[in-house]
Formats: sequence, structure tokens, C-alpha cells
Amino acid sequence: MFIGKWQVCLFDIDRASEFTGDDVDRYSKLVNLGRPFERLLLAIIAPITSALSIYVQEDASEATVPKQLNYVKPETATHAAWTTTAGTGSQMISCDYLNGYKYVRIYSGADLPVDRTIRICGVRS
Repeated sequence: MFIGKWQVCLFDIDRASEFTGDDVDRYSKLVNLGRPFERLLLAIIAPITSALSIYVQEDASEATVPKQLNYVKPETATHAAWTTTAGTGSQMISCDYLNGYKYVRIYSGADLPVDRTIRICGVRS
């Protein structure tokens, strides 16, 4: 198993819009994991009380509109968006479905009132 370098994932609510449809109070800045990974770890230290989703893109351009990461639910064989439930404290979350992407944004299900930082890390077999 190869674990990549932990990266800072910043929700900067004062940043300029980077892509068409960008909501700066909900999308993090783009994170380059450095190489494609199969899974993603999220370390949430400061509470984010809304659900989080993973968005991916195929290139490093901040202007590229990201796509929501989906996976196939094993129990029903249907597609669903990868998302967390709303939390209230520090959490370590594993997403087992990154599928070879290396450019990632995290999306908050509700507007964030202040800047927030989480840490993310790619994992490969």
C-alpha cells in the first residue's frame, strides 16, 4: 500500500470564483494529489457541520468545472454520489472510490461562514 503526502484542502470563502458555477462559500480550492490514487482519506479537525462531497477533475486548470464523484453501491448496483453525513467534531473519513483521479475539490452541503481547512491524502494499493 502506498500512502501519498497529506495535503491542505482550503475552503477560502473570500477567494475569487475559479470556474463556471463556482460557489466560493462551498467549494474548496483545487488540490493536486501529485499522482492518481484509488482512495482518499479526509482528516477533519475543525468541525464542519454539513455533509461533504468529493468533486474531481481531469486537469490542473482552476477554470475546469469539476464533476461530482459517484460510485456503484455494491448492495443495489446503482450509482450514487459519494458524500458524508453531517458531522459535529473531528473525524477521519475514508473514500474508497477515488478511481484514479489526482485533482480534487471538496464540496460543503451548506455555506461555510468562515474559512476552513481539512487535510486530504491519496492511497493506492
